[in-house]
Amino acid sequence: MTQHPILVATDFKPRSDRAVDRAVQLARETGRELVVVHAVEDPDVIRVGPSLEERVASVMPENVGDYRCLFPEGSAPAAIAQAVEDEDPFCLVIGVARYNSVGDFLLGTAVDMLLRRSPYPVLVAKERPRAAYEHIVIGTDLSDASKRGVEAVVRMFPQAQLHLVHAFHVPYEAWQNAEYVRNELAAAAQEQCDCFTEQLDISQACREQMTMEQVEGLPLTAINRTIRKYDAHLCALTSHGYGGLRQALIGSTVSDLLKTLTVDTLVIHPEHESAA
Repeated sequence: MTQHPILVATDFKPRSDRAVDRAVQLARETGRELVVVHAVEDPDVIRVGPSLEERVASVMPENVGDYRCLFPEGSAPAAIAQAVEDEDPFCLVIGVARYNSVGDFLLGTAVDMLLRRSPYPVLVAKERPRAAYEHIVIGTDLSDASKRGVEAVVRMFPQAQLHLVHAFHVPYEAWQNAEYVRNELAAAAQEQCDCFTEQLDISQACREQMTMEQVEGLPLTAINRTIRKYDAHLCALTSHGYGGLRQALIGSTVSDLLKTLTVDTLVIHPEHESAA
């Protein structure tokens, strides 16, 4: 069994099933151990009804194979963050179950705390898994942190085709109607994108199949357009690791994109060396 397991958090609610199903699929694809974690916030509750092991079994898909359970006590964000630290996982998979729970992806709640407490990748599963991630869209602001994030995604999903997106803004757009101004700005953005991709520490084969989209406008619009273009089911973003979620893309935040994107979303901490 490969080290660095796939860790999935569940609160036993229906929408957590998407995270569990995706985690099962990732464990199969990568040959990693599957670890299911449920935070016990009120120990008195578990003394009535089915055991925690039975409740985990009830939410697992058929033919799941072997898995291990963890039941840390405490508030969900803190307990799960500690489990992540103890297990040294490939990634943590969570869902979008209910407000202010482990599946909540709003800034200032559970996922924000998990991202602040742990440098490990967090995959927010929003869709029902139909297949492996063949195309992955990556939002980038061309920073060093974003560069490390792209390299981490390559290590995590070496078989996927990556589509980088950089949104650039035309300043004072209402006064910049001249075509030559737009062309100059687009050319400058293209030069920056070319320099960014050339500096990536990836194989030549990966570089050749990677695409780089430079789009005038807001990051969300650019990312959604690229997602539709390639029928991608995963978007990767890089948090800047400043003790909370900071600006991850020009004109937006990871928090905003987590709330808005409808596909699975992977948040990479730029300082984390993804497990091979």
